[in-house]
Amino acid sequence: MTDTANMAGDKPGGFIDSAAGGYKGYHNYYVPEEYFRHDEHHGAIYLRDGQRAAKVTEAFVNGLHMGIEEEVGNAGTLLMYKCGKEWGAQDMKRFNTRMRHEFGGGKHDIWNMNFRFVMECWWWPLTITGFGAWSLDLSFKSKDLMMVEIRNSAVAQSMKMLGKPVCHLYAGLFAGVFSFYEKKERECIELQCYSMGNDVCKFLIGDEKRVNAAEFWRQEGASAVEIMGQLD
Repeated sequence: MTDTANMAGDKPGGFIDSAAGGYKGYHNYYVPEEYFRHDEHHGAIYLRDGQRAAKVTEAFVNGLHMGIEEEVGNAGTLLMYKCGKEWGAQDMKRFNTRMRHEFGGGKHDIWNMNFRFVMECWWWPLTITGFGAWSLDLSFKSKDLMMVEIRNSAVAQSMKMLGKPVCHLYAGLFAGVFSFYEKKERECIELQCYSMGNDVCKFLIGDEKRVNAAEFWRQEGASAVEIMGQLD
């Protein structure tokens, strides 16, 4: 029987030896102290992969959204969505590079890895940085649709109960991420939001036609469950 753990320089457990291009550090980090690096001399904060970060308050997040709405009105929704979508696309490019070296031995990209594993690795740093806990629902994949549930959205938690979705930045983020991964244009809509009185925020990712249909039903007052039933 062949010992596949030692093939191509692989270590037992699926990790690739650093001599064969594997990652030299450890993979798991579960507390902020392991993820953030503070440079007190320059007054800077860096993430584990070297990207510079900033800590902001809920008041800042609220003020940013309210300020944009005051300046551009309803166009602020589209502006935040587009910002999120560009952020998602750029973040996935950076993330793919990280995954190629950390788990792919410098040779394998995210498309050669397990999809759910990739997505959980992508979102975990966002949980650490305060964007909330997520749950990826693939039960609608046969319809070419996916659902994401966010608990403790950084945007929704900072806003008042407005009776309407407010997490447009998140919706754009998911559209950008899944467009990059699936190599085709994807859009996203928030079906329910903490700001509407719901416990969690729910997002639907799919093609433009399905997302536009979902938006129509949401504006008609349909719940997330009812909307998914209309998209058969």
